[in-house]
Amino acid sequence: MLVSHNDTGYSAYCFRCGPVGFDPHGYQSIAEIARLKELNAEASVPQTKELPNDFTLDIPIHSFSWLARGGISVVHARNRGIGWSDRLGRIVLPIYKDGELVYWQARAVTPGQNPKYTNPPVSKSDVLYTVGDPADKRRVIVTEDILSAIRVGAHCPTACILGTKVSDSQAAQLATYERVSFWLDPDEAGLRGAATGKRTLSLVTISDVISSDADPKCLSDRKIREILQLTPNHRYST
Repeated sequence: MLVSHNDTGYSAYCFRCGPVGFDPHGYQSIAEIARLKELNAEASVPQTKELPNDFTLDIPIHSFSWLARGGISVVHARNRGIGWSDRLGRIVLPIYKDGELVYWQARAVTPGQNPKYTNPPVSKSDVLYTVGDPADKRRVIVTEDILSAIRVGAHCPTACILGTKVSDSQAAQLATYERVSFWLDPDEAGLRGAATGKRTLSLVTISDVISSDADPKCLSDRKIREILQLTPNHRYST
């Protein structure tokens, strides 16, 4: 299929079926273009480790759709402290350890915003976003993004490494589990990162790789349990 884009929308042409259709998005107004430039400029301004000063748990409905596509409900978002910064025009995903804020990501949700993520100027190499029972050391599922960790963490202890590469500090924390299963996104970077992570952790604990056709956050709860080979009542509190 050939997908094309112009100022008014997207069109697709299937070489087997012919024209598929047109999905209009309309022209951007001068005000919308100016706002987009402001958002991109804000993203390049150095931030502190503290959350944006206009952080709120009330996420605008038009921006919440990004979370909804990842299977995150309003309850999920509030329980995990996910919020919004109007100044940045981004959804803010904070990471806490023992009740203390250690890191956060702000995810772009408006077309044309760059970069996709912005974050405070502190190293993330020590950061591990965990979901599930911290006392259960039998197995941990490793994901590359926070939404996938929340979704998978509802069924099994999960840790997000905020990317595809495991730092030495993150590896040391993961080594406390009896088994480490890497379930990263099924693209080239994710597959390569999972293979490298498996080799690294296999030196100190049992390690393997989980494969799926889509990102973990894009799968249903039933499919996640099926891949993890869990029963429907096997569930952790998030």
